[in-house]
Amino acid sequence: MDTLRAAVVVLRVAEAGSFAAAARLLGVTPAAVARLVGRFEEAHGARLFRRSTRALSLTPDGERFLAEVRGPALALAAAASRLGAPVGVAGTVRVTAAASLAPTLLHALASLLERHPALRVELALDDHFADLGGGRWDLAVRIAPRIADASILARRLAPLPLITFASPTYLAKHGVPQAPDDLVRHRLIGVRLPATGRMMPWLYRAPGGTRRLQPDFALVVDGSDAMRAAAELGTGIAQAGSESTASLLASGELVTVLDAHAPPPWAVWMLRAPGPAGSALTAVMDAVVAAFRPLRK
Repeated sequence: MDTLRAAVVVLRVAEAGSFAAAARLLGVTPAAVARLVGRFEEAHGARLFRRSTRALSLTPDGERFLAEVRGPALALAAAASRLGAPVGVAGTVRVTAAASLAPTLLHALASLLERHPALRVELALDDHFADLGGGRWDLAVRIAPRIADASILARRLAPLPLITFASPTYLAKHGVPQAPDDLVRHRLIGVRLPATGRMMPWLYRAPGGTRRLQPDFALVVDGSDAMRAAAELGTGIAQAGSESTASLLASGELVTVLDAHAPPPWAVWMLRAPGPAGSALTAVMDAVVAAFRPLRK
């Protein structure tokens, strides 16, 4: 007698309420179910079910038997259903992100890859928006005031203040601007977006909204890393998101100016094209959300 098979059949009969209903679930005939249950009862000298023309119910022996085998039988069925399925989180996720977010993202991905050896991540760091509809990228992490494209799924991860900053050496030589209009008397460092060729504007708080400036830049670079490095060297004044300068501000190598005129914060956004997310993409998205959670405070 196959005790394991009999236990699964008895469990199905008890759940379905009849031999016929259990037979449909198991893909066999009602007669085959009845024969197997009958042989099992005969082999063990116990009745598991009360049978009548109207109903089928468990006997006390049947109830005790089911209470003991239900958990193991269900666990066995679940284990069998996972045979041949991928183990854990596996696959490749392609991510494009703002270069200034690299430290936060790399820290999160290092921990994630440690937990999931079968996961692969391709990370491209740049300062322009990529097309998520072409299939090249699975996920984007970007800095923007808002996301106007309704064709993509966007999640706001954290606010991101915009700050204006310079090195103490530069300010000691050229003075500290007290208002945005004072910037015309200073050397300014700007960023040109490689994808569009446009200059990043500088923003300041103004009565009734935000003031947008397009200064005369003394130095133009093509990325936030170069802009930050130039400011640290005393080349001039720059503006960027606070996350890219946090360590330099903490060390005193850079200091902020025009704080009273700072514009409303931008935000860090996580973007992806509509559609189902597999286990690998879901794991990466969860890690990204967790990485920026401390910045929400």
